[in-house]
Amino acid sequence: MLRVPSIVVSGPVVSLLPARNAAADLPGHLESVARFADTVVALDDGSTDDTRAILEAHPLVHTVLTNPRREGYAGWDDSANRNRLLAAALDLAPAWVMSLDADELLAADDAAALRAFLAHGADPDDAYLLPVLRMIGDLGHYAGEPLWVGRLFAPVPGHVFPSDRLHFVPIPTAIPRSRWRRTTFRIQHRGALTPERRRARLAKYREADPNHEWQGSYDHLLHVPDRTRLWYPRGALLPAVAHQPVEDSEPLAPGEPAISVVIIGRHDEARILRAVTAATRQELDDPFEVIVVTSGGERIAEAVRAASPGVTVIALDGPALPGQARNAGLRVARGRWVTFPGSHVELAPGSLAARLAAHRRGWPMVTETMRNGTTTRAGWASYFLDNAGLLPGRPSFAFESPPPRASYHRGLLAEVGGFPEDRRAGEDSVVNEELFARGYGAWREATCETTHHSPCRTAGVLVVHHAQRGRGRAQMLLDARAVGELSTRRLVGGTVRWLPGRLRWTHREVARWGGDLRGEYRRSIPWVVAGATAAWLGCWYELAGRMVGQAVRRSSGRASGRVSGRWAGSGRGGQRSLRRRSR
Repeated sequence: MLRVPSIVVSGPVVSLLPARNAAADLPGHLESVARFADTVVALDDGSTDDTRAILEAHPLVHTVLTNPRREGYAGWDDSANRNRLLAAALDLAPAWVMSLDADELLAADDAAALRAFLAHGADPDDAYLLPVLRMIGDLGHYAGEPLWVGRLFAPVPGHVFPSDRLHFVPIPTAIPRSRWRRTTFRIQHRGALTPERRRARLAKYREADPNHEWQGSYDHLLHVPDRTRLWYPRGALLPAVAHQPVEDSEPLAPGEPAISVVIIGRHDEARILRAVTAATRQELDDPFEVIVVTSGGERIAEAVRAASPGVTVIALDGPALPGQARNAGLRVARGRWVTFPGSHVELAPGSLAARLAAHRRGWPMVTETMRNGTTTRAGWASYFLDNAGLLPGRPSFAFESPPPRASYHRGLLAEVGGFPEDRRAGEDSVVNEELFARGYGAWREATCETTHHSPCRTAGVLVVHHAQRGRGRAQMLLDARAVGELSTRRLVGGTVRWLPGRLRWTHREVARWGGDLRGEYRRSIPWVVAGATAAWLGCWYELAGRMVGQAVRRSSGRASGRVSGRWAGSGRGGQRSLRRRSR
């Protein structure tokens, strides 16, 4: 849970505003700032337009500092400007100081959540980072990975910003990095809205930093990715500090199940009956429901109905990809939370209660301890490749990256529109990456135990299965590349290094948490290498095919449109550093 502030502060929330030739942006900016701040301390950095007059006339602006008028950006000293603003703000004895540039906004829902956070929950000993999103075309579309910037803190006398002339983090030097916290209050950056604005930003930084003293290149400011992402409203259960738990304290309605168990299966009658039996035998104090979605013919559906009359059965017409089957179950699910164990997963007694307890502690995504139910060499190899982070010997923990699988608060799945239906593998990884990137937290509950009966009984099945998973990973990487969240260079370099990295990670996790399973791992190492290599080759196969196809379409003038689908760019590896790089 969020920590209780160590001291109580009172005073205004002051927004610091450095501005130059920002007359066109100021009305929208000040309207946005009024949603969370009590007053503005501004600095007109030698503008040649009406910036100063607009600032002096606006009732929200308390102080307007000025620099001498100048025609260009040569000699721009951002540190000197911001330190002047901070010194002037300290005279007002503010409770909080926020730095926001003239071409930046907070949407109404984020601003309201920020104001509530500052009133209840923010720790004045911490400094807070906000994600800056590059808006393209209008305020309904953005692209690229977020740039994390330090903007919010509780000031005390003697605070100063770093002395770097450009591209520093505007957090006082006295606040250590160990006290920096990432938040979910998104800044909409308007500097790249149009081609004209992008060219103007490039010219600005080339004039201010002609010798590239503060940044190696500014050419990225002109880049526009193939597709953009749709702006989305703030979720009701989104935490203020990223990846912290937030309790849903609303009591269950009469007849509302606490959790829905959605089991999907295809051509696997024996396994699905075992999974359904294990689910229906769970014991909970609250009501729960079991939903089975089959796409392997009516025979499997009839077998489930006969064995478990109280289960809801949905028989899809024809073969269905996993995302389509999950969504079919999700559409009829009524539980506050929902889990998708699959026909190959058997729930241990008490596992559903342990999972539900973790959700009720405020974790919107929860995963489990996984045991192995396929004890051939290939089965053990697949188990270690997929579950090295979820071994029985590892205690419960909060994830610092997207979880490999999860159950969910059902409202979160509604926010992202369910699961993608266009891929054979990785549909849950897409959702997990997206939710984690938005700031939702994930918890591994060690007492929630399940058994995975992998189909990988032989080396041949192992290779085919993991090659397919590698292709699913490639689709996520290419989606991220299309919206500018992953450069081609990083995509290729990361994929080259992925195979040895995955093997090292698997070995390290088993060595640390494997316990009695370490012997099985040592005997399975050749199969582990084979499965990981198959996934790596499957990833390269998919990358090569789709990148060549995209190149052909571009050359023929049929490049993809500006607005992406929901799932573009959900893979978010390797976010930029916290240095205040130009956007």
